[in-house]
Amino acid sequence: MMTALGALRIEETEGLFRVPDLVLRADADYQYWLAPGATYGLVHDGVSWTVSGWPWVAAGRTYRLWCAGEPARAVPTSHGDARLIRGRAYLARWGPGPGWRLWRLP
Repeated sequence: MMTALGALRIEETEGLFRVPDLVLRADADYQYWLAPGATYGLVHDGVSWTVSGWPWVAAGRTYRLWCAGEPARAVPTSHGDARLIRGRAYLARWGPGPGWRLWRLP
């Protein structure tokens, strides 16, 4: 069973969403990376937290989650910062109800 960690603190521009202070790094920095209807997985690959998902994530490319110029260690939610724990996996997805939610997988 998944554990709800809270609603993500988000900003929206033209139908795309972002978590303030978090960016994805690959070939560029992506600030607005949450697309409605998508689910994103967060896992630690031994180097940092990586994000995978649909619709724009390119196969074979690694997207790393960064905060303030260093690898992210937490995600801001309505219940405070959710510390990411190595060895656990997380999902960011829309709903239930309005808004983006962060979930920890078993």
